[in-house]
Amino acid sequence: LQAAATRCQVFLQAIPQPVSHPLSLGMAVLAMQVGAVCAPSLIPRTQCSSFKARRSVAGNLKGRGQFTALPPLKLRRARELAIGPAQQTTRSKALTVCQAAAIEATPAVSPVKAIVVAIQLAVVNTYLNIFGRFETGIRLLVDLVFPSKIKNIFEGLFQCYKEQVAIGNNGDMKIASKKTSAVFREMIRAYAGQMLGTPYEFPSYHTAIREPIDYYKLGNDYVGTLVDYQRSVLGNAHHWDDIQKKIDAGENVIFFANHQSEADAAFIPLLTQKTHPGLGEKVVYLAGDRVVSDLMSKPFSMGRNLLCIHSKKHMAADDSTTKSKKMRANIKTLKEMEKLLKAGGTLLWIAPSGGRDRKSADGVLSPDPFDPDSIELMKKFGTKKGVKKTTFYPMAMATYDVMPPPVSVGGDIGEKRIVNYTGCGISLGDPIDVTENGDWAKGVAEDDYKQALAEYTFEKVSAEYSMICGCMGTGDGFETPISCTRPWL
Repeated sequence: LQAAATRCQVFLQAIPQPVSHPLSLGMAVLAMQVGAVCAPSLIPRTQCSSFKARRSVAGNLKGRGQFTALPPLKLRRARELAIGPAQQTTRSKALTVCQAAAIEATPAVSPVKAIVVAIQLAVVNTYLNIFGRFETGIRLLVDLVFPSKIKNIFEGLFQCYKEQVAIGNNGDMKIASKKTSAVFREMIRAYAGQMLGTPYEFPSYHTAIREPIDYYKLGNDYVGTLVDYQRSVLGNAHHWDDIQKKIDAGENVIFFANHQSEADAAFIPLLTQKTHPGLGEKVVYLAGDRVVSDLMSKPFSMGRNLLCIHSKKHMAADDSTTKSKKMRANIKTLKEMEKLLKAGGTLLWIAPSGGRDRKSADGVLSPDPFDPDSIELMKKFGTKKGVKKTTFYPMAMATYDVMPPPVSVGGDIGEKRIVNYTGCGISLGDPIDVTENGDWAKGVAEDDYKQALAEYTFEKVSAEYSMICGCMGTGDGFETPISCTRPWL
């Protein structure tokens, strides 16, 4: 056994670095497995004091398919093999995923676990590079790696996604399978980091993670493949010219929008990229706790700029202790928002309804009413002393069909996902003067200002929504409304 351990250590030193080639990667993994199975002396004495006990632990680890630790000298060597020196480039996919694991790991993670996670992610990544182009390869990996609950959701989502992509490709299932596999391959890279490594914890103000994994592009690709651009529309596009000028001048812009699907954060980039490239990357979204805690949502949320807040709608069922904790977190988030507005050049999106729109009992879909307190809060921050000039726009979003929400509000994290190939649309109304000089305040008693402003803003959003909501669906074309365009065609 001692001889086997020595050979294993020498074998590790002989592996070329960085581990960018599948053969080198396989050698590294094999060496670690050999250490776990054949060399109990590689288990540190801090874990087991006697050689006999360490041999027993090695046998147990073999049965569970886990790796054991290397001695301190080899620990550094293995870390270099797994994640590469810091100065190395990230051109290889294997190195990229390993570095992603290192970035997302917290200081509390032990060096041994960090190495194990890095190697596991490298194995998954190499597998995806080789077999991830094929649907059978994707399904096999999901079956082997994902927890049962997530696996069932993921497998159902994969099939649903493929069927909908086929609709956009004249029913060609081969093309649909290829496109679906390409998108889901990158999704699995992201999910692997969350399941095998340390799950990412969102701070109060989160900025989009673009490397080593480009989560922003991941979200756009996932949603964009489901969009029927022949039906989709961009309403009142001239407002985006004004918004671009305001942001470039260091002013702030706040959108009061209805909210219909998990995919909503992708539609400003997708529908404005042609006319205003890069503007969609600057949007900061006020995000609820579900999109930053649900495993299926997190990778997409990691690609957006977020101010993380707990919605009153989802806090209703919380106990007093939990509610108090969430309120303190909200206060911290509001302080971050104030900093952004004082700095200027901030493009902020908020859904004053506090959640996604739902269909009524008779199946009618329309924007949910806005919470007056949410509107009033944004008004106070936007007009606060020291804050750069801020303009408020009503925004309508017709995006429900692409990822319909569950019927009920709340429920367990990890909801079933259904997607559709569909047209989508966004439209901006004229800027709203939120001061007492605005149209909304005419003939209104001062005590009723808050309610009046919320109702006025909601009416503006509803008017824009009624103009574009017909774009959802597929099949026959949707005639472009007078104030709408399709600049991507």
